[in-house]
Amino acid sequence: MARVTVQSIADQLGLSKFAVSRALSGHSGVSATTRAAVVELAERLGYSPRSRPQATKTSIEIIYHDPDVMYRNLWTEVQAGAQIEATQREVSAAVRLTDDPAVIAELGKTADGFMLLGPHDDIILEAARNTGRPCIRVGDPLPPLDVMDYVSGVDEEGASAVAQYLLAEGHRSFVYVHGKLGFPRRMARYRSFLEVIEGHEGVGVRELVLSDDSAPGEFSDALVALQKDGVRPTGFFCGSDYVAVTVLTELLRMGIHVPEQASVVGYADYVVAQHTSPALTTVRVPFRQMGAVAMRQLLSRIGGVGISNDLPPQRIGLVPKLILRGSSGRAP
Repeated sequence: MARVTVQSIADQLGLSKFAVSRALSGHSGVSATTRAAVVELAERLGYSPRSRPQATKTSIEIIYHDPDVMYRNLWTEVQAGAQIEATQREVSAAVRLTDDPAVIAELGKTADGFMLLGPHDDIILEAARNTGRPCIRVGDPLPPLDVMDYVSGVDEEGASAVAQYLLAEGHRSFVYVHGKLGFPRRMARYRSFLEVIEGHEGVGVRELVLSDDSAPGEFSDALVALQKDGVRPTGFFCGSDYVAVTVLTELLRMGIHVPEQASVVGYADYVVAQHTSPALTTVRVPFRQMGAVAMRQLLSRIGGVGISNDLPPQRIGLVPKLILRGSSGRAP
């Protein structure tokens, strides 16, 4: 027996397929008499509407290693950018804290893709790859030739711009203050800064490492030691704005006027950079846009937007901006 369809009901009643569909679905656009006739005939013929699979949202898992990273200003901005982009595209984006590869493997059974924010152990990267789902990393670098997509700020260019700016302001003796070690991007910035500085004669750079980004006593002791060796730095480039706040406040406490006697430059343009006195010169990194770009790239891999799903792994770098404020100026 032939299956009863909307078209066959329409043919028997001399109605359009559209009118029958509206009548059966309960929508407006047909009279009560027409609706009653359609429903009566459909029931008598045993009409059964074809079931439609319920559409499901694309599901993205945003993964952090630990809460210390999750609540840092940098990563809350990246996360916000990713989630705003997901909402605009009607994509579900869940945020999770885990350093367990078994959890990643389990999530891979239902998730459409993974976004890894901040530091992660290699075992987590491997677990994400092994799910077979598209993955993208934001922040810490990937191993060479890794098949995962990657988004970051172009820190090397930002650091080079700082070096060129300070040189143009007449500075010749520099200190790069790492703050706490263990941040690969800070090392990348130092190497780029050093490369520009070393291209000029009569210019020197010293490194200072602190046990913590906020270790004012260690900074002042190290600076006094440099001064005893005859080093009189006037340009201080710092691993982050938080390190720069430590440097700035200690220089002022030691009676060194900023920017008249020393210039201090941070990195990132966190909120704190605008609330020091003087306000910090820094490099603004587009963290929120990094999250948005990462989400777009991931959705492109899934096939939801764009055309990247058939292209090789990509390294996407967003260009930062040098923000000049009161903590820097001409060399004394």
